[in-house]
Amino acid sequence: MKRRTFIAGVGTTSTFFLAGCNSNGDDSGPSTKTSSGETTTGTGGTTSGTDSTSTTSGADETTSETTTDSETTTDDETTTDSSGTTTAESKTVSFGEHATVADDLSVAVTEANTSDSYSHNGTTDEADDDSTYLLVTFETKNTGGSSQSLPDDASLSLHANGNEYGMTDSAKSAWKDYVSSGVNGNGSSSKTVAFEVPKDALASLGVTVTLSYTDSGSKKLIRWSME
Repeated sequence: MKRRTFIAGVGTTSTFFLAGCNSNGDDSGPSTKTSSGETTTGTGGTTSGTDSTSTTSGADETTSETTTDSETTTDDETTTDSSGTTTAESKTVSFGEHATVADDLSVAVTEANTSDSYSHNGTTDEADDDSTYLLVTFETKNTGGSSQSLPDDASLSLHANGNEYGMTDSAKSAWKDYVSSGVNGNGSSSKTVAFEVPKDALASLGVTVTLSYTDSGSKKLIRWSME
């Protein structure tokens, strides 16, 4: 069995088996010009500015000029459909970094490696000749005093080379058990799941693992960037 393993520490960006990717993206939203300045909103942040103004008065000429610039950057993104309706709120974090899904409950993708096989509950699956498994280890931490579970509809997906891949059937079964089992107070739990992808898919830019779930009726996405 061939295996390559890559482990990331919490809060750091780790080198994966990729050329690299930009987790913040390069898209930008519409610009709106007002009498007080210009506000531009796009993926990954908001930038605002105020135009310069000049005032001249009386025989004694007095000129004053004021320029104000401010900038705020955030990792949060909002996805909308063609009608302008919000479809999901998303956040992109580094491989190994924890993100909060509920009070005292955080999650992270802590390990990823390629393998030609995946084992679960005594059964071993073999990848096709032109495919490989990406084995992803997912960790949940509960810093509260009582047991908590991930949202019932929590699901993982892999995005690589412009395509989306779901978990294998065996991995889906393992993931379902993991989500329903819960995490004890002041404890943590992890599960390794598999995605079967073409062998060349993971050499592309922009590989991400995405957790999707619903919170108070709103769709949420957390993306781990495999840089």
